[in-house]
Amino acid sequence: MQVVGRYLQPDLIASDLRLERQPACRLSCGIGLVHIESPARSRIMQALLRQCMPDYPRPGYPISDDAELDRIADHLEKAFALIADLDEYGHERLIAGLHTLYVGVRREPQCSFSSSNELPGSALIVLSRERLRAGDHAATAAQLLHEAGNILLGFYTTSAAASLPGEYQYVSPYKKDLQTLESILHTAYTIPWECALRMACLSTETDPERRAWKTAFIIAYAARQVPLIDIARKGIERLGGDVLLDLPDIAAIPSWSSRILFLVSQLLAEEPIAHRQAHLAERQRVLDRQAWDIGQMLLRGKEPIDPRMGRREIDDSGDNVSLWYDGKFHVIAKTPDHAMGEDYGHYAAAIRQVAPSEMEAI
Repeated sequence: MQVVGRYLQPDLIASDLRLERQPACRLSCGIGLVHIESPARSRIMQALLRQCMPDYPRPGYPISDDAELDRIADHLEKAFALIADLDEYGHERLIAGLHTLYVGVRREPQCSFSSSNELPGSALIVLSRERLRAGDHAATAAQLLHEAGNILLGFYTTSAAASLPGEYQYVSPYKKDLQTLESILHTAYTIPWECALRMACLSTETDPERRAWKTAFIIAYAARQVPLIDIARKGIERLGGDVLLDLPDIAAIPSWSSRILFLVSQLLAEEPIAHRQAHLAERQRVLDRQAWDIGQMLLRGKEPIDPRMGRREIDDSGDNVSLWYDGKFHVIAKTPDHAMGEDYGHYAAAIRQVAPSEMEAI
């Protein structure tokens, strides 16, 4: 009774609903904006806030007074308008799937976009002051579509008659640990959608240096889809035919991801030779890193599923594994701390340092 009483207290449920029904302001499309501090005051929603934003709260973060809220609203209006102009279907799905955005501003340069199945139709967005000053509506638009994809797929998977397996058997190139098939599918579904809009926005970027940086980001970001597509396809095959009849949209995810990779390859073909070589080297680094991550899991007694993984053998000490991955042989030593890091795309800065004379020669 204590458990039931805690989670079914009418006053708490009413306060949570008021946050959604009485937003601080609304965008022209009808989506409500709520100060991100508001759910932190709710005993039910504060746990979901921590799930989506593990580093919240901490001193001075985030900030969302009325002046900041006006700047956020103006920024989001322009981002939504950009989506409507470039991706009519995406704009329709975004408006249909979202009713509330919990928003704030942070001092650090990175932004945070999060959503959860326990907050249906909602997303948490913390924009950096740098993003607001620069007016990078394209990046915000792409990340909004990413979260719209998460929300749509969440609706789909929770309402489908067939459930997805919950075992942690897959290593994602975008994550730091073993993932479930559902997590893999979310990544394979949402990131190509985000990349598609980022590619469409390149034509609106007039600054050559910023365009080169954004192109490098897209190619590097999409490179991690290379192993992920096969992982997603293998996971879907394990579901079996009867399940896929109930989940047709999920069955189409690998082909959708492959289409985006094809478009990224066309983008890569337009790059100067020196850039192309750097991008291809980064793609190989992604595959090598995937092999390393899988090796760390094998050395810890896990059995990750990845169709690119071939023969493997752990030595007698249990500290090293010999592993074939994507046709390449790796010898991987066990590290005391499996900290995978977030250094993908590190080479983008090096690409921008190509000397003008070299570029002219190419």
